[in-house]
Amino acid sequence: IPECCLCESPFDCDPSDGGMSPNLLYMGTGSAGGVPVLQYNLSELTSFDSEFEIRTLDPEGIIFFGDIGTERNWFLLAVHQGYLRAQTVHEDNQVIVSTGTVISDGQWKTVQVSKQERGIFVNVGGATAVKMEQSRESQVVELGGGLLRIAIGALMPNGIIDVGLNPALDGCLRNWDWVKQDSSILQHRVQESDAQRCWEHIGPGSFFPGEAVACLPLQGKNNRSYDWWIMKGGRLLVIRGVLFAIVDPQNKTSCDYTLLSDPLYFGQELVLHFRGKVLGSGTLSSNPCSMGSHNLELLVMERQFAMKMGTEQGVMQLDQDDLEHLKSIWSHSGSRLYLGGQPGGSSFFHGCLQVKIQGTVVDVDLAEVKHTGIRSHSCPSTMEIRDQK
Repeated sequence: IPECCLCESPFDCDPSDGGMSPNLLYMGTGSAGGVPVLQYNLSELTSFDSEFEIRTLDPEGIIFFGDIGTERNWFLLAVHQGYLRAQTVHEDNQVIVSTGTVISDGQWKTVQVSKQERGIFVNVGGATAVKMEQSRESQVVELGGGLLRIAIGALMPNGIIDVGLNPALDGCLRNWDWVKQDSSILQHRVQESDAQRCWEHIGPGSFFPGEAVACLPLQGKNNRSYDWWIMKGGRLLVIRGVLFAIVDPQNKTSCDYTLLSDPLYFGQELVLHFRGKVLGSGTLSSNPCSMGSHNLELLVMERQFAMKMGTEQGVMQLDQDDLEHLKSIWSHSGSRLYLGGQPGGSSFFHGCLQVKIQGTVVDVDLAEVKHTGIRSHSCPSTMEIRDQK
């Protein structure tokens, strides 16, 4: 890497720093152990009704989990495959109600949860989405003392309940009212830092803050000729950063795609490294602060690497040894895909990505290791990735 690429960035722009609202609570920080939990004495409650607005593009995750007294008396509201889902327990058996109510469209939804007679009702936008019968045990427990606990965006810390969901939800809450009681702990949480806040406006993609990496299993198919990699990137910020890296079972980087910036010419260059050598490169638009997204594609064919950036395309030849090495890494169960960086923790990517491998969008939530600063399913709207078929 040329020495100039390690200088300070000449580009003074970062739209991800703006638009963070002190009134929007980010729900995805529970995976770092900081689960916000509200607690109320049952004897002081006059209502179990709650209301909030939620916005998410994430197809799966927990909205809230509430329990009273024991792990045999709980209620869960979540998102599954983009739709609203409710779960509870009756006599040690989990009861699941999946609805046709779309939640993960990126629009604000008003959700009301109420207890009526011996049932729990969930309304979305004024329409009833869920009706669930309350267990007899739950009714009895409510008559006694104890605590009502509500965990936002996660299960209870140190809990052992398996609800069959990936709990992390890249989503936001606003205008909340929990059981008609004080919930100022949530407002204090939002005031603490931008990490607890959401952008006012969002678009699809995965946001990388420039200090984070995600590591996923690499599950490639052994096709003779196939679209090996299709990547769609938003506004590519800062002077450098590894967009992705393919790492072998010995934790050695075999292939990486890196963004470099040249402070002399105010341009940006994408470089493809393979087995320690530069295989190809190309130049992006001169100013990374300009609007728009870059469509980047890598195609592996027999003995060839094709790299396409917008309308520009280059073809690099692979010798037989390189091709066999790539096939071996690609199909090995111990190989890993790194997004936003590579092993060793340097040259982190700052920007938004939407990544496809062989036509399938990579779900960053499935990462074995993922830094909590990564937002898996949303980017600030100023960095929105526009789909290019």
